[in-house]
Amino acid sequence: MTKFSFIFFVFLSIHAFGQTKSNSNKNNFDKSVYHSMDTVADSFLKKSGANSVSIAIVKNKKTYIKHYGELDKGKGNKATNQTLFEIGSTTKVFTGTLMANAVLEGKIGLEEDIRKYLNEDFPNLEFQGKPIKIKDLLVHRSGIQTPFPVTQQIRDKYPADLFLYYKNRLDKAYTKELFLADLRKVKVDSIPGTGYKYGALAPELCAYILENTYKKSYADLLDDEIFKKEGMKSTKLNLGNYEILANGYNAKGDAMEPLTISIWGASKFLKSTMEDLSKYIKFELDLSNKVVIESHRKVYSNINMGYFWDVVVDKNGNTNYIKDGGSNGTSNILKILPKYDLGIVIITNQNDRNTGANVEDALNKLEVTLKEN
Repeated sequence: MTKFSFIFFVFLSIHAFGQTKSNSNKNNFDKSVYHSMDTVADSFLKKSGANSVSIAIVKNKKTYIKHYGELDKGKGNKATNQTLFEIGSTTKVFTGTLMANAVLEGKIGLEEDIRKYLNEDFPNLEFQGKPIKIKDLLVHRSGIQTPFPVTQQIRDKYPADLFLYYKNRLDKAYTKELFLADLRKVKVDSIPGTGYKYGALAPELCAYILENTYKKSYADLLDDEIFKKEGMKSTKLNLGNYEILANGYNAKGDAMEPLTISIWGASKFLKSTMEDLSKYIKFELDLSNKVVIESHRKVYSNINMGYFWDVVVDKNGNTNYIKDGGSNGTSNILKILPKYDLGIVIITNQNDRNTGANVEDALNKLEVTLKEN
């Protein structure tokens, strides 16, 4: 063997060893991620009594998705990456993304009076001469305490266990025209920018503003600005005739009706899959994307909210973004941790008074493990 051949042989051997070690490290990391998912899912199902849970993780640009249990008890029908779930209020951050894009394009101003974009005067939408600004909507601080639609009559008339049944019928009957009629007569109760009131009003009003601004439907804006660009082919407001939504359940195991929609749908009406939501996580982790950066930005320095995102700072001073959601029979949570190039989404087809806390606990356990790796 010549001297050159020997050196070349040594180089190849070192290179091969390095690749083997790198592949071994990657395999070990993958195994640790899946082991963490398995452990957390098993604990969640035992603690919550839910039939099913699905977890998607994006870490260092790699996607991990697993499904556990069965969607319908006794049927053995495990969820898949294409199973459609209601994502409830997580819809709001998609609305926030559209608003951030509109702000960057100069079509909507955060400091502007919302009436600039409403196509009529609405003299009632101010408090002591102070108007509601766009940024007030993004942090649920319009100063309006009245829910849209008003549900008090249902609460007064029917027992608590029938509330969701009749609320669903109210939502189905509550059209855009009725929403705007309520908006014309509603009272602003406090100075805009104060008086937190979580609900459907702010995101639905944002959808109306977006439609007036772009002369496009809210659904088309979602498709054009997010879903098509990110390859999210299964995320939508309304399902086709042959598309099947995963059944949702309450704590008793009763099947719950899906949400119904007659307004824009910007508050809680999207349906999606774990495959699509993992793509959305990748979008949210792209810190070169100006729309993402803007949507995460706090619009008030003293309020820990971005464009419908909750902004949280961990014990190490890293800023993360979180949103949870639920429907009559599903619960989910989504968290973006840019510092760790990490995003997590968890969905279960159960919703009761404890499910949200159990889902958040599962996320926290995963987060601790994945941040250590």
